[in-house]
Amino acid sequence: MKNYFFIIIMTISSLSFLYGQKDNIELKSNLDQVQESKNSIQSLKSILKVNNDSLERSKLPEIQKYLKISIFNDSTYLDTTLSIKKHYKFNFLRKDDFELLKFSNIGQTYNKLTHDLNDLSFLPEFSFYANKHAYLSSSDVSYFHVPTPLTELFFKTVMRQGQYTDAFFTSNISKRFNFSIAFKGLRSLGNYQNILSGLKQFRFTTNYSSENNRYNLRSHIISQSFEKQENGGLTEESIENFELEDPLFNERSKLSVKFENATNLFSSKRYFIDQDFIINKNVTSSKKNTVSIGHRFQYETLKNTYSQDSPTNFYGTINSALSRIDDKAEIKTTLNELYSYLNSNFFGKIKVIYTNYNYNYKSNSLSADFKSLSQNESALTFKFNKSFFNHDLNATITKNLFGDRLGNLIDLSVSSSNKNKINYSLGINILNKHPGFYYELYSSGYLDVNWNNEIQRTQYSNIFFDFKSQNFGNIRLDFRTIDNFTYFYLSGDDDISMTPQVAQNKSTMDYLRIKWNKEFKFGKFALNNTILYQTVDQDEDILNLPNFISRNTIYYSNTVLKGALFFQSGFTFKYFSKYYADEYNPLISSFHVQSKKQIGGFPIIDFFINAKIQQTRLFLKAEHFNSTFSGNNFYSSPGYPYRDFTIRFGLVWNFFN
Repeated sequence: MKNYFFIIIMTISSLSFLYGQKDNIELKSNLDQVQESKNSIQSLKSILKVNNDSLERSKLPEIQKYLKISIFNDSTYLDTTLSIKKHYKFNFLRKDDFELLKFSNIGQTYNKLTHDLNDLSFLPEFSFYANKHAYLSSSDVSYFHVPTPLTELFFKTVMRQGQYTDAFFTSNISKRFNFSIAFKGLRSLGNYQNILSGLKQFRFTTNYSSENNRYNLRSHIISQSFEKQENGGLTEESIENFELEDPLFNERSKLSVKFENATNLFSSKRYFIDQDFIINKNVTSSKKNTVSIGHRFQYETLKNTYSQDSPTNFYGTINSALSRIDDKAEIKTTLNELYSYLNSNFFGKIKVIYTNYNYNYKSNSLSADFKSLSQNESALTFKFNKSFFNHDLNATITKNLFGDRLGNLIDLSVSSSNKNKINYSLGINILNKHPGFYYELYSSGYLDVNWNNEIQRTQYSNIFFDFKSQNFGNIRLDFRTIDNFTYFYLSGDDDISMTPQVAQNKSTMDYLRIKWNKEFKFGKFALNNTILYQTVDQDEDILNLPNFISRNTIYYSNTVLKGALFFQSGFTFKYFSKYYADEYNPLISSFHVQSKKQIGGFPIIDFFINAKIQQTRLFLKAEHFNSTFSGNNFYSSPGYPYRDFTIRFGLVWNFFN
């Protein structure tokens, strides 16, 4: 069925291309050349030979009228410019991955370089952490309002065989009704044995506003599935051969891995609808002094399956009744929120939300004697926002009414709202939440990987200060304490065991992070800097992070060919200090703490050339080209080497009708 959705998207995109672009036959031919010879730099040169298409000759509406709307009702317009921020986001996640460490193959998981507390949800934490970064949550979904149909095509080469594409189309059927449909697909073989990755992600959104602005609706359907072949990392002998730079193993597929018959499958299906109705009559477009009521509904199923054709001794003893491993966990959740909303010139914005959260978590769900966690819980949330003296005061307070796994939240902040050269915000977050269902209950075909724990909610108390200045750059300071930090560790002391177990740290950890970003411009040259310092005060080495992370990009920008081509070219240097990074554990689709091998302390240098022709942005990057002469000491996780030198390119192409 998903294949049919993809065909529909491509058909719609083709029709919009035919009707909106009258003179771009040569451009389409050049795109075909890119896909057929994606390892050839000459294909980029052929792309540049374009004619003036009908886009400029047709008088399109202003770009500011193509709106992208978040779940929080914040809107931004479509940005088709080329900037260094676009360069940082041209990756698998399509977001800046400065604080993450990617694995050798696109589509695999990411290791953490810092402790993140951006998600202040009081719902239980995401289980099976390895899939969290690519997973599209409800807060990640955008809605649109466009004066003409809009199509966006994304393409990027991968590691060896395969490709990565994302096709998107949106249109307003009427002035007040919009829909969008999209499909993202990935297939990448990878350079090491049994590390193939794949992704299928279907997205459909719609939003509607009545003629008098009193009724509003937003809805989406998301279906996503990730496939990862798992090899458990390199064997001890292969690690030695890798680090000694034996030319025989320059072909990475010759290096032995721990197992070659395991696969992780993760899938999610979600149905979401949010609707509100303004009680007042004669509502103005500004919607000031209004009272509204609303309802949000979300139903989602998540499944994670670890399959292994034949057991391995890395995870201990197998259940004698099983011939193969087929561990499957399933989470079904239903979220209902009833809310009332007051938007007043005098009182500000006040929102009261009643949340009902029903969940059913099953571990070893394929077995007749599966174990489960099931409960119906509720919480009450109060939100307040008020502007005064060029400042915004925000407050969110959530209290768990009943249940064991919904958390509590206090989020208070004040920020400047003027448009001067200096802006700042100061706030405090106090959050306690369940660390994830799989920490509490898990059953596997491996007898040593079974537990039913009593888990306390993890608590974070965070104070932050955010300062933004055109002269001094952006500075963000976070200081937080963490109680009941929950983590996986290995139960065996030998070098073979990969058997995970769960523990909670009963002492308080103190965490400090300072992040600074600033770009300096020298004519057509620029230097973009991001530096992060962090430290953890803890009794045991559990939350292990590098003390120092930096990314520095020096690049040159210019417009040539009488303004037809804008390009940027330069080098990016990324570095993080050595630390005992968590090790990826495929059986639980997560990471465990380790103290045997440090990674880091190596530079990652990329060379790039980016270009923009009308509404097309082209990206060419030579990734980690210094690996050919800096030695084989680069890892994403103990046992998992970082990426070798490779040349990859791609494009983002917008069509307007």
